[in-house]
Amino acid sequence: MKKFKLFILIFVFIFFVPTKHTLANSQKYVKVGLSKSKNVKNIHIDNQSILVGYESNSEFVNKARLVSSTGFDIELLGNYYVKSSNTFSTYDEALNFLNLNGKENMFVMLENDSWKIYVNGFNSVLDAKNYISKNNFLGEVCNISNVIGVYSNNNLLMGYYGNTKFQIKEDNERLSINNKLYRNVFEINVNSGLLSVINVIEIEEYLYSVVPSEIPSSWHKEALKAQSVAARNFVYSNLGLHSNEGFDLCDTTHCQVYNGVSSENDETTKAVDETKGVLAYYNNQIINAVYYSSNGGYSENSENVWAEKVDYLRAVKDEHEQGGKVWERSFTFDELSLLAGNIGNVNEIILENSNVTGRVLSLTLIGDSGKKVLEKEDIRTFFSKSSGGSLESRNFSLQNSSTLSNGNNSNNNSNLIYVVDSKSIYELDTKNSYIMSSNLNVVKDSPKIAIDKTGNIVSVDNTFINNINDNTQTFESIKTSSVKRVNSSSVTFYGKGWGHGVGMSQFGANSLAQKGFTYKEILKYYYTGIEVK
Repeated sequence: MKKFKLFILIFVFIFFVPTKHTLANSQKYVKVGLSKSKNVKNIHIDNQSILVGYESNSEFVNKARLVSSTGFDIELLGNYYVKSSNTFSTYDEALNFLNLNGKENMFVMLENDSWKIYVNGFNSVLDAKNYISKNNFLGEVCNISNVIGVYSNNNLLMGYYGNTKFQIKEDNERLSINNKLYRNVFEINVNSGLLSVINVIEIEEYLYSVVPSEIPSSWHKEALKAQSVAARNFVYSNLGLHSNEGFDLCDTTHCQVYNGVSSENDETTKAVDETKGVLAYYNNQIINAVYYSSNGGYSENSENVWAEKVDYLRAVKDEHEQGGKVWERSFTFDELSLLAGNIGNVNEIILENSNVTGRVLSLTLIGDSGKKVLEKEDIRTFFSKSSGGSLESRNFSLQNSSTLSNGNNSNNNSNLIYVVDSKSIYELDTKNSYIMSSNLNVVKDSPKIAIDKTGNIVSVDNTFINNINDNTQTFESIKTSSVKRVNSSSVTFYGKGWGHGVGMSQFGANSLAQKGFTYKEILKYYYTGIEVK
């Protein structure tokens, strides 16, 4: 059994907005872009035999079998060719003709659904025409691009040019690239003179690799099942996310980690099989089941991470999560000044934290010639150029934070805050989300500023002010704090959790499973108001 390493856990960096989907789970295959074979000039396939063909109606059409003891190299050919008038129905027929009649630079070409003989190696149309005239060649000049060549030991075995995608398969459905095995089919994409490999694979078999790449296979079986369903939902709700690049999903944490056959594990494969076809729905729509490593005690509302409020992606108090990451990162003010760019020397950092989830909603760097305001996930990615990379989460506080105060530090009831307008002060109970004032119209028109009993200045979310109903409304108060250079030359971020914090916590799922929750109960715990079927 594989030893668990923390770095393989997902903390999905999803920089897009989750949306509602009506797609039924009818699509059989998913196209996954392989990041290590993206936009390259040469692709080496390790197999000693391959089947070559193209895609038709989402299925592989086999046109020939190639054999090589050293594997195969795929490269793009030139633009100018001479094409023979002869047409052949099979690769072997074309190859036999070439062996009997061929000359230098001739090769077999799969052109759409038929085989041709091409002459390669011309720098211009004029050179190609001169070749036809000099050799009395029966054929025509072609000026075509994106011609794929398959080589073995520097010998051009065949070319491909057509309206459909060139694909490669292996007899036992195991293809190897960069010494890593994959199932089913490789599709070769051409873009701006460069090649990319796309793995076309059945969705359930794709999950065989994703689930153990995202969560330790040694974890509780119900957590593995919950992960299987979440990962399946993620596929169906994000098909075509990378359509501009010719595939559905990438193989990194931007989508879901996918490592091919090598990461498959019996326990996670069993979890995928036992939940085959099971999906989570909200109002009969497949949900975008985003997930992450750990939340540090509270998940987050979708609108506090991305742009859209999603009804099933609500903040959940997570008292069950155990084992999640606790972290700290230190920066000098000079380092922060370099990261901020054009605001001069950074002298102060101001945080606005949610009093509900604890996460930072905005981070402002105050420089001597300007300021930089960061919000939502930009707070994490702002630090990507630092030696430690992006922040692990937004659930953090700052060392020696000096809380803004009105000077009143009494603590008779820490649940109360006061909304202030020009006429009156109105009491609100944050614990029970209860408005203790009866004059709602005045409260709705009040400035969005409040002071709690400890003296902290907080602000109140617009949702609370604008949607007061029947004297009760869940709202989010915001605590403001700051650290100044005058107090220290550096600042330390003390954080907990790993990832964006929306949806399912993987550490939390395992903790719930250990306490007897089923995978369906786990999913319903993190995704509000859903059905699992």
